[in-house]
Amino acid sequence: MNWSNKTIIAFDLGYTLVTNDRVKHYHQYLKEKNIDMNVSEVEQAFHLIDKKFMREYPKVISTGWNAYFPWFLGLVNFHLKLTFDLVEQCEFIKQAAVKQGPPFWKPFPWTFEVLSALQARSYQLALLSNWDHSARPILGKLGLTDYFETIIISDEFGCEKPDVEIFRELLRQTGSPPENILYVGDNYYDDAVGALQAGIDTVILNPYERIGIEETDHPHVVNSIRDLLTLLPAREEEGHVHQHR
Repeated sequence: MNWSNKTIIAFDLGYTLVTNDRVKHYHQYLKEKNIDMNVSEVEQAFHLIDKKFMREYPKVISTGWNAYFPWFLGLVNFHLKLTFDLVEQCEFIKQAAVKQGPPFWKPFPWTFEVLSALQARSYQLALLSNWDHSARPILGKLGLTDYFETIIISDEFGCEKPDVEIFRELLRQTGSPPENILYVGDNYYDDAVGALQAGIDTVILNPYERIGIEETDHPHVVNSIRDLLTLLPAREEEGHVHQHR
């Protein structure tokens, strides 16, 4: 692939730049039940059910904790061949998150490093995410806001991925032709499908190679945003480029 024409790297937010401790809290629940299971097995189960929801139940994940998480947990349990009282299990995980305290969302260990490195290579950064009104406060509390010259949140814009209009808004706000933008996200059905309709190339994150997305033929799949540093060359300076401070 030759992406030497890319000048703007746009990112999804959840599970692309930020994550949470849901797997850790689930694993704590197993310990409470005296079930010895490797955390990596739990992580892969969460990954597979995430992909199932993206593929079969589009937009459900954005409906909120109470609407989808018990359903999601039930499928994780089923995959791991476990059976629990879902009301009790959900409450345990919710309380574990409360005890841990804010923030619920946190950057991946490599998020700041990668964003800073891309800026140092003279890329402009943008954010385009399906999220509610809490997105900007989360970005601010985590110290992520100033990395992005353009921020587009579905709840503010009035439509969400994979609707092509939200990607066209990215083109409008950046003033860039689609061939100069690379979009990075973890949901093929929201991210690749929508972006490609707008003519924007995409990279899909999938930490288990192609496991969980075997039905797609998307050519650009990486384990994490760290791989962008291998894929994207340093660019020559073309005037002022915003630098995070």
